[in-house]
Amino acid sequence: MNKQTWIEHLSSWKQFLRDRLSDTDDRGERIKIERQLRTLERVSCGAALNPMLLSEFINPSSDLGNELECDSFSLNLNDSQKKAVRAALGSNELTLIQGPPGTGKTQVIAEICLQVYQRNPGIRILVCSETHVAVNNLINRIAKQNDEIRIVRIQDKENDDSIDDFSPETLISDYLTWASASIKNKDALSIISGELQDSSDKSLEKALALSANIAGMTCNRAAAYDFRDSTEMFDIAIVDEVCKATLPEILAPLLIARKAVLLGDPMQLPPVFCSEERNIIRLREGCNLDKYMYIDALFMKSDISLMLDTQYRMSNKISKMISELFYDGMLKNGRNDKKENSVTWMNYNPTQPWPMPQEESSENPRIYNEDECFIISDLVNDIISSDSDLKIGIISPYKAQSMLLKKAIGIADNVQIDTVDGFQGKECDVIIFSVTRTTGSYRFSCG
Repeated sequence: MNKQTWIEHLSSWKQFLRDRLSDTDDRGERIKIERQLRTLERVSCGAALNPMLLSEFINPSSDLGNELECDSFSLNLNDSQKKAVRAALGSNELTLIQGPPGTGKTQVIAEICLQVYQRNPGIRILVCSETHVAVNNLINRIAKQNDEIRIVRIQDKENDDSIDDFSPETLISDYLTWASASIKNKDALSIISGELQDSSDKSLEKALALSANIAGMTCNRAAAYDFRDSTEMFDIAIVDEVCKATLPEILAPLLIARKAVLLGDPMQLPPVFCSEERNIIRLREGCNLDKYMYIDALFMKSDISLMLDTQYRMSNKISKMISELFYDGMLKNGRNDKKENSVTWMNYNPTQPWPMPQEESSENPRIYNEDECFIISDLVNDIISSDSDLKIGIISPYKAQSMLLKKAIGIADNVQIDTVDGFQGKECDVIIFSVTRTTGSYRFSCG
């Protein structure tokens, strides 16, 4: 991206966040927005702990740099995964790894962490993602491989799905238990205990993050702390599902790291904007933040992007369809599942155009299709009748349709119904996709 385009894009994000800040009274949302505005201000001033990393993100090099050879790997990796790991360990400040569905991004991240830890047991690694679930998955995978790695998992206060074994509260509690049994000087013990009582203190969280080998948190949380100089810099920031994050979220970990590895897939879902955010974008002339994603352009146009090319999740027939539609036929099959009936298209004659014209033309259209709800309800009953142990996932691009499907099908332990973005990352034995529309553009939407 040329300098002027970058400046204009950054300014557009700043104005959007200011508009959003004046538009909401939600305390949690305001904290998040204020963090993102501070991040963008630091970027505008070039206030990164490693300016070369920020420069590489804005204007990436034309080559991958020198890869670091690995004598052995801790995990079982294919050739494209090994190449991605070697690149991440190499001399370049920025590594881009494209991970289509089922190609083992988490496996690659775990291997990168294990490799850098083996080379430097004092390493500081920041592991981030846009969602808490993704961070938890990464922390779990890494912890299973090496129980000597010091890990802290910092969550946002409104979230309750952190990994308790690595939370600041658990780490402090464990330390105080040890201190109580080991420190004989009661006055010293009392002072230490008093200092550590408030485990929610940001300075204490920051100290724990910097003393760990791996600190796991969301991208937004990474912007909550004031990392001042190179002594407080992470050696490497790893950001998973980066194409689902917004630009301010992506930039937060890049400002506090020596180098970065970004893993994502521009062929999968972009960030989700809520209706209030879409209204702000719609009302601002020339604003395209919901359509133009800098990170997608970076992956698709950069010479340094590496693709994980072997998938282990889909049957051959599904993989072939996905590969041809989205990856120029480059996706290989690791499972080699030759099941012939793995993709079935169900045709029907709609009772009327969906969505209904009055919904399509309304300011906030509800995109749903009652015909498909009836068809899918019958199909689910047939599947459960033939095998009650199968897990079924039902997804639609539209929130209104997923809600209508829940009403039509009801609650069942082995049936999950959600929007495409809500379901991403989950797995089921059978996936039913409700296209929903019979007219208009088949665009994905929260509507």
